[in-house]
Amino acid sequence: MNRWRHLIIAGVVTVGLSVPAFSQDGAVKSGERREKKGEVLQKKGEKLEKKSENREKAANKLEKEGKTAAAKKVEKRSEKLEKKGEKVEKKGEKLEKQGERRQEKTSATK
Repeated sequence: MNRWRHLIIAGVVTVGLSVPAFSQDGAVKSGERREKKGEVLQKKGEKLEKKSENREKAANKLEKEGKTAAAKKVEKRSEKLEKKGEKVEKKGEKLEKQGERRQEKTSATK
Protein backbone atom coordinates (compact mmCIF):
# COMPACT_ATOMS: atom_id res chain seq x y z
CA MET A 1 0.00 0.00 0.00
CA ASN A 2 2.85 2.38 0.75
CA ARG A 3 4.30 1.92 -2.73
CA TRP A 4 1.00 2.81 -4.40
CA ARG A 5 0.55 5.88 -2.25
CA HIS A 6 4.13 6.96 -3.02
CA LEU A 7 3.55 6.42 -6.75
CA ILE A 8 0.32 8.46 -6.76
CA ILE A 9 1.87 11.32 -4.79
CA ALA A 10 4.88 11.37 -7.13
CA GLY A 11 2.52 11.62 -10.13
CA VAL A 12 0.53 14.46 -8.57
CA VAL A 13 3.71 16.38 -7.75
CA THR A 14 5.03 15.92 -11.29
CA VAL A 15 1.80 17.22 -12.83
CA GLY A 16 1.71 20.13 -10.38
CA LEU A 17 5.22 21.20 -11.31
CA SER A 18 4.69 20.94 -15.06
CA VAL A 19 1.40 22.91 -15.26
CA PRO A 20 2.95 26.38 -14.70
CA ALA A 21 5.41 25.73 -17.53
CA PHE A 22 2.53 25.09 -19.94
CA SER A 23 0.64 28.23 -18.92
CA GLN A 24 3.68 30.46 -19.49
CA ASP A 25 3.98 29.40 -23.12
CA GLY A 26 0.43 30.55 -23.75
CA ALA A 27 1.09 33.91 -22.12
CA VAL A 28 4.13 34.49 -24.31
CA LYS A 29 2.15 33.65 -27.44
CA SER A 30 -0.75 35.87 -26.42
CA GLY A 31 1.72 38.70 -25.79
CA GLU A 32 3.16 38.25 -29.26
CA ARG A 33 -0.33 38.18 -30.77
CA ARG A 34 -1.27 41.40 -29.01
CA GLU A 35 1.89 43.08 -30.26
CA LYS A 36 1.21 42.02 -33.85
CA LYS A 37 -2.43 43.12 -33.63
CA GLY A 38 -1.26 46.44 -32.22
CA GLU A 39 1.09 46.97 -35.13
CA VAL A 40 -1.67 46.11 -37.60
CA LEU A 41 -4.07 48.55 -35.95
CA GLN A 42 -1.45 51.31 -36.00
CA LYS A 43 -0.95 50.80 -39.74
CA LYS A 44 -4.71 50.80 -40.26
CA GLY A 45 -4.98 54.08 -38.35
CA GLU A 46 -2.28 55.65 -40.50
CA LYS A 47 -4.07 54.52 -43.66
CA LEU A 48 -7.33 56.04 -42.45
CA GLU A 49 -5.60 59.33 -41.72
CA LYS A 50 -4.06 59.37 -45.21
CA LYS A 51 -7.47 58.66 -46.69
CA SER A 52 -8.85 61.55 -44.69
CA GLU A 53 -6.17 63.88 -46.05
CA ASN A 54 -7.01 62.82 -49.61
CA ARG A 55 -10.69 63.51 -49.00
CA GLU A 56 -9.87 66.97 -47.65
CA LYS A 57 -7.96 67.71 -50.84
CA ALA A 58 -10.96 66.55 -52.86
CA ALA A 59 -13.22 68.79 -50.77
CA ASN A 60 -11.00 71.79 -51.47
CA LYS A 61 -11.10 70.97 -55.15
CA LEU A 62 -14.90 70.78 -55.08
CA GLU A 63 -15.08 74.10 -53.24
CA LYS A 64 -12.96 75.77 -55.91
CA GLU A 65 -15.36 74.46 -58.53
CA GLY A 66 -18.24 76.03 -56.60
CA LYS A 67 -19.84 72.84 -55.28
CA THR A 68 -20.02 73.84 -51.63
CA ALA A 69 -22.68 71.31 -50.49
CA ALA A 70 -20.68 68.38 -51.84
CA ALA A 71 -17.51 69.80 -50.35
CA LYS A 72 -19.10 70.01 -46.89
CA LYS A 73 -20.19 66.37 -47.09
CA VAL A 74 -16.74 65.25 -48.10
CA GLU A 75 -15.16 67.33 -45.31
CA LYS A 76 -17.46 65.80 -42.69
CA ARG A 77 -16.55 62.32 -43.87
CA SER A 78 -12.85 63.13 -43.80
CA GLU A 79 -13.16 64.43 -40.21
CA LYS A 80 -14.85 61.18 -39.18
CA LEU A 81 -12.12 59.16 -40.86
CA GLU A 82 -9.43 61.18 -39.15
CA LYS A 83 -10.99 60.67 -35.71
CA LYS A 84 -11.42 56.97 -36.39
CA GLY A 85 -7.81 56.72 -37.54
CA GLU A 86 -6.53 58.37 -34.37
CA LYS A 87 -8.69 56.11 -32.21
CA VAL A 88 -7.52 52.96 -33.97
CA GLU A 89 -3.90 54.06 -33.76
CA LYS A 90 -4.18 54.66 -30.00
CA LYS A 91 -5.79 51.26 -29.56
CA GLY A 92 -2.91 49.70 -31.49
CA GLU A 93 -0.33 51.38 -29.29
CA LYS A 94 -2.17 50.21 -26.19
CA LEU A 95 -2.31 46.60 -27.39
CA GLU A 96 1.35 46.64 -28.31
CA LYS A 97 2.29 47.86 -24.84
CA GLN A 98 0.11 45.15 -23.26
CA GLY A 99 1.83 42.51 -25.35
CA GLU A 100 5.27 43.74 -24.32
CA ARG A 101 4.24 43.73 -20.65
CA ARG A 102 2.94 40.18 -20.90
CA GLN A 103 6.16 38.97 -22.49
CA GLU A 104 8.26 40.75 -19.86
CA LYS A 105 6.13 39.29 -17.08
CA THR A 106 6.49 35.73 -18.36
CA SER A 107 10.21 36.10 -19.03
CA ALA A 108 10.71 37.40 -15.47
CA THR A 109 8.93 34.38 -13.98
CA LYS A 110 10.95 31.83 -15.94
